[in-house]
Amino acid sequence: MSTSHYSPTLINAWRSPRLVYRAIEDNPTDRHTLWTFFDKDPTSIAMASLRPLNPQPMAFVQRLYEHAHMLHIRVFICLPPSDSDIAQWEGLIQEKAEKSGLTATLDVEKLKGEFPRPEPKPIGVVTLLPPMGDEERHHRNAMIGVGIGAEWRGKGYGGEAVDWVLDWGFGRLGLHRIWLAAFEYNERACRLYRKLGFVEEGREREAVLYERKWWDMLRFSMLEGEWEALRAQQKEAKGEKGADGKMEE
Repeated sequence: MSTSHYSPTLINAWRSPRLVYRAIEDNPTDRHTLWTFFDKDPTSIAMASLRPLNPQPMAFVQRLYEHAHMLHIRVFICLPPSDSDIAQWEGLIQEKAEKSGLTATLDVEKLKGEFPRPEPKPIGVVTLLPPMGDEERHHRNAMIGVGIGAEWRGKGYGGEAVDWVLDWGFGRLGLHRIWLAAFEYNERACRLYRKLGFVEEGREREAVLYERKWWDMLRFSMLEGEWEALRAQQKEAKGEKGADGKMEE
């Protein structure tokens, strides 16, 4: 079926300019990836968690799966395969086909099953958590959780993922308020959230002990109307029409 009559925002619903987003599967590979991001790296624990700075076994990841049903969305932030990766894979398939004397389309497709096309590479996680308990969901609030693996920090991927989940939450889920929290000592995160348009709405004073010093926990939020106005301004700056901030279908 042709997709030409569908809007780009629908066709690319699980993409942002440089990233793609995929479901987190319950398999050993994805479990190990989650453990690497959140439990093997002390900086991830210190910057985004209130729990003690203890090494954790991979079995500890089970808690993330037990709570998955409570989330609006929980996805891996991924880098798509590069053009060179795809070209190398296509060259490999062609080389294997020629050596094996394969010419039929079906045979080549079987060969691709043996040597799969390069997959997007997970570099982080983004989640959207509703209030605890179904009786509170009508308030249409949710909290963002985001984490980027150490190797890929400082490249703007976290901000891009937060922007994407804002659009998903407001534009597709119909939320009214989205919020997140950051520790006072995580200055990079606080700067990023302000830059993205979040409003600092309060802080819990000296709520976090870090390196033998007490720090505040800051809370940031964005409202549906603020998101619409922000996206309209961004579209206008790009010279795009129809700057109403709403997702197209």
